[in-house]
Amino acid sequence: MKSILKDTNNSEKLLNMVSDTLILMDKDGVCVDIAIHNVDLWFIKEKRLLGKNLLSLLPSNTYREFYPEFKKVLLRKTKSIRNYELTLRGRNYFFKCIMQPYGDLILCQYRDITERSQRKLELERKNRELFEIQKAALIGRWIYNANAKEFSYSGQTGIMCTEAEQSILLSDYLNFILPEDRDSFSNWLVQNLKGNMEESIDYRISLDKKVFYIRLKAFTRERYKDGNVTLEGYIQNITDIQQRRNDINLLTHAINNSTEDIFAAHEDGTLIFANRQFKLHHNLNNTDDITQLKIYEIDSYVRNEEEWKKLAVSIKNGEKKLCVTMYNPLPLYPEILAYESNAYCIISDEGEGTIWAFGRDISQRIKHEQQIKRFSQILDKTIEYLPAGIVVKDIKNNFKYLYRNRESYNREITMQEALGKDDFDFYPLEIAQEKRRQDIEIAATGQEMHWITEERDGNGQSLFLDKRKMKIESNDFSPILLNIEWDITDMELMKRELMVAKEKAETSDQLKSAFLANMSHEIRTPLNAIIGFSRIIAESENTEERKEYYNIVEANNERLLQLINEILDLSKIEAGIVEFSIAPVRLYPLCKEIHDAHVFRCPSDVELIFEPSDEDIRIDSDKNRIFQVISNLIGNAFKFTTHGSISYGYHQEGENIIFHVTDTGTGIAPEKIGKVFERFVKANNFAQGTGLGLAICKTIIERLGGTISVTSELEKGTTFTFNLPAKIANEEEKEMPETVLEESGSTTNEQKATTEKNQATPESSRMKTILIAEDTDSNYILIKAILGKEYHLERAKDGMEAVNMFVELNPDIILMDMKMPNLGGLDATRIIRELSPDIPIIALTAFAYDHDRKAALEVGCNDFLTKPFTQEVLKETIKKWIREN
Repeated sequence: MKSILKDTNNSEKLLNMVSDTLILMDKDGVCVDIAIHNVDLWFIKEKRLLGKNLLSLLPSNTYREFYPEFKKVLLRKTKSIRNYELTLRGRNYFFKCIMQPYGDLILCQYRDITERSQRKLELERKNRELFEIQKAALIGRWIYNANAKEFSYSGQTGIMCTEAEQSILLSDYLNFILPEDRDSFSNWLVQNLKGNMEESIDYRISLDKKVFYIRLKAFTRERYKDGNVTLEGYIQNITDIQQRRNDINLLTHAINNSTEDIFAAHEDGTLIFANRQFKLHHNLNNTDDITQLKIYEIDSYVRNEEEWKKLAVSIKNGEKKLCVTMYNPLPLYPEILAYESNAYCIISDEGEGTIWAFGRDISQRIKHEQQIKRFSQILDKTIEYLPAGIVVKDIKNNFKYLYRNRESYNREITMQEALGKDDFDFYPLEIAQEKRRQDIEIAATGQEMHWITEERDGNGQSLFLDKRKMKIESNDFSPILLNIEWDITDMELMKRELMVAKEKAETSDQLKSAFLANMSHEIRTPLNAIIGFSRIIAESENTEERKEYYNIVEANNERLLQLINEILDLSKIEAGIVEFSIAPVRLYPLCKEIHDAHVFRCPSDVELIFEPSDEDIRIDSDKNRIFQVISNLIGNAFKFTTHGSISYGYHQEGENIIFHVTDTGTGIAPEKIGKVFERFVKANNFAQGTGLGLAICKTIIERLGGTISVTSELEKGTTFTFNLPAKIANEEEKEMPETVLEESGSTTNEQKATTEKNQATPESSRMKTILIAEDTDSNYILIKAILGKEYHLERAKDGMEAVNMFVELNPDIILMDMKMPNLGGLDATRIIRELSPDIPIIALTAFAYDHDRKAALEVGCNDFLTKPFTQEVLKETIKKWIREN
């Protein structure tokens, strides 16, 4: 017989019956030929596709999957078989595409698999639904093979079962079952193998030290020709169900064994349930049928039917009977003093109400309350006599008083009157509002407040109170606010006295430290000049030079003597051991004497003026002390006035004589003007002096019955003003001693050193150059006298000038004073050290404490010499550092 399938005449017919649609595409995806077979889709039409770029017609999602396969076949000449999803006009189509090379073209076989794919998707959806149902119900599937004695199982029981099928031998599975459940499980399995599959079985297994409840049910049985029997069924994890059942049983057991009386009744009063305690108190036996009894018939909490109906209606309408207290409720039990009962109504789905009631024996509580009342009375009496006010407020009840013995206001009000009231009933509005603000803050934050305040009692007397407010919380009662006020008036007054004494002691200690530091500097500075120039005077043969040095020594002697006199004078005046010689004083001659005594000491470019004053005024006072005060004020002005004038005078205003001393100096800073009369306070720390002069002036003027004050403006000048009583003497003016205490000030016959920087001789240029930073002329002259013949000296009068001259001169060594105007020695050394780490710097200062030495060495000084110093030590130190450098 001739082959039908191989006959070329039948090929077209066969293709139409079994073949896929064939599409031939070029390398760009253009359809060059198409043969449609076994498909009738609106988008698979020759007129739609032929000559078109099929890649551009594909939806984007399909294109992203199709194009990489197309390129792979085109480039690698391989075959591709894949399924694709095509979404057109809102409908999803599925097709299988087999692509393979066909010369330079690609042949695509299109096979529509939409119906098959949709069935597959539907099956997958059903499987997912089944999976979720199994997961929610904790159900799995099992098959038991009798010959193999083996279980196969899978599912979502949450224990042992998973999605993948597993198997376990019967003997192994029995080991998981609790011993007491194994026999019943084995019997159930035997009955099911025989065909008795009506019953399910519940049993327990132990896994990971936990017990689970399992339910097994067989629904198919199949016997094979070889005699083997298989069972198929479901397995369910019923642990949660069984635990809820156990909880209900446990709750029933708890209610039945409660110490409270518990019963339930229908709305008509028929009993439904009564626990053991209720039956005991009402003489009911466990065998009695309580459903035949009415609650109001057994001499219970409700005495009659009418009372019960009212109670049932009120509870059913949503009310809750709380704390209904009945005293002596059970005649058969006289030891029960009272019962407290609560009742609730539970409505069933049919709308029928069930009344549940709980009765509690509160006899013990009543006894405790009686005991608390006794203790409360004892405590009240105790607190009444404590030096403390105690207030307790109920936070939940708008801060009403729960307890109040007394406070700083209204101390006589009894606790009984205060109960149920609040602060607004006792205090002025402003105070009550502040107390309420504090209470709200503490109630909200729980933070305790503690402060000490001064208040007034009912009689207006001052009270010092230590107050504490705190929130107290407990599981046994609602939160309360406790306020405790301790009367610490006596203690506070004593504390303040101690604080004043302590501050005086601390101030005294600070003044002592300041005094010692200041005295060290002020004594060493003149001593330095005295010791140094005394040695030079002894060695000098030049008469003029010796005379000049002698004047310097004399001036520093006077300065040192003045310092000692001021210290002794102030101490004697403040101690009250100095007597003031009160006698008639003519003011004009006295002021003229002051002018003559000070005019020759006036700084250059400064004029000392005694202003015209009334020549006839005379007063009863101490001439020497007035001389001392005015001299001190003039001497003080000398220190701060470099040009202009210093004027002084007096005039009468009413019952007072007004004196003044005015200068055109630098003035006093506003922050210091209020402290200039304090001991050891200096308006300018770089000015010479002890800081005692103005304190002495103030003490003297006050002892003479007057006052002293100061006004000042920076860079314009200062005026000191004091007044004395204008008391006219009646007796003849007595001759006054000529001796007066004078303020010598700090001025000396200063000598200006000439700088030789622009006049250096060839010989001097070969000398080692020493830069001397020193603001005091006498100290520089001393150093020059000692070193000037061996070294070339350059002087800087302050720290800033020292820095600039170092940069300009590049000296071989620097002698640095520590206390200088504009820029101190420590800061100047710090700057120079940044510029040059090698230049030797020797600190030369009257500050001689260890901390001064440490500070100098820390900023970069190589050595530390204190004033006064000897020639030998100074020369040896300089030679040492020049040699090393």
